[in-house]
Amino acid sequence: MAVIGVMYNLKGESPEEGEPPDSGAELDSESTVLAIANSLTAYGHSVELIEGNETAYLRLLKRDVDVVFNICEGLRGESRESHIPAILEMLGIPYTGSGVLTLAITLDKPLTKKILSFHNIPNAKFQVISSEDEIDVNSLEFPLFVKPAHEGSSIGISSDSLCNDNVELLSQVRRLLNTYKQPVLVEEFLPGREFTVAIIGNERPYIFPPMEINYSNVPEHHGNIYSRQFKEQWFEDKYYTCPAPVSLEIEKQIKDTALKTFRVLGCRDLARIDMRLDRNGIPNVIEVNPLPGLAPDYSDYPRIAQKMGWSYEELINAILACALKRYGLLHLISADVLRYRQIA
Repeated sequence: MAVIGVMYNLKGESPEEGEPPDSGAELDSESTVLAIANSLTAYGHSVELIEGNETAYLRLLKRDVDVVFNICEGLRGESRESHIPAILEMLGIPYTGSGVLTLAITLDKPLTKKILSFHNIPNAKFQVISSEDEIDVNSLEFPLFVKPAHEGSSIGISSDSLCNDNVELLSQVRRLLNTYKQPVLVEEFLPGREFTVAIIGNERPYIFPPMEINYSNVPEHHGNIYSRQFKEQWFEDKYYTCPAPVSLEIEKQIKDTALKTFRVLGCRDLARIDMRLDRNGIPNVIEVNPLPGLAPDYSDYPRIAQKMGWSYEELINAILACALKRYGLLHLISADVLRYRQIA
């Protein structure tokens, strides 16, 4: 059995004056960290909890862990998710999940879209706006969708993110520029159904059936937007349908697009790919999540796995098994998880 360092960033107190109201929304709760730790100890591992803060490097210098289970979102900066993995690589400590480059790229939404477009992976037409003076969307067709260029967990996204004219667009771009102090991504809105796809593995990854975001129970004034409000208030099962009721053809298109995205961006061990159908019914990638949330009974990734009969403990230990196989360390896991060798 192994000594696993679970590395994380905890949600803190309420945002200070001048900070965005949803600042820190992507960070994890203590209950999530403990759920992961308990899942690992249930399979015989020893666990060390290590917060991914400014002193983490000094803690890791002790080298008293065999591998790190990484869920660090980072503290600051446009490449914050890659900071702890960079330290782990420098120290030669194995860790779960995607590498430094993938985590840095995917937190930059415009750069991610450019890479997807180069590889002919469908995604909405877009522009990046860094100041109010740059607002010129004549090449795009309304309605438009606006969001911060370097955030996750629906930070900065609300029902007002959907803009039907230049007046609404100016208002939202101004709000995001002033609140989040970063460029704004403006995309043509994709009007179709919305799905998310969970992937686990590396050489022969397993693609879970897609889950659909069910907007039929959402108040009409909110619209079909997977906003921060949606995630905080409407997390009961009635808002999510898994497996999604789609034709075999659409399911294949969704899974093929998800896997190609996973490969192109160099994701490892796990990822979640979000998509919407365009006006022609073609799945378009809207978000790439190489570090998906793992809050039990809440986050999309474990919710999908649970619907497919996986317990939370199985999921966490399967993710670990995928990483250990990459590093040639499968001897550190018990026979209980060796069945995941096929997807690792």
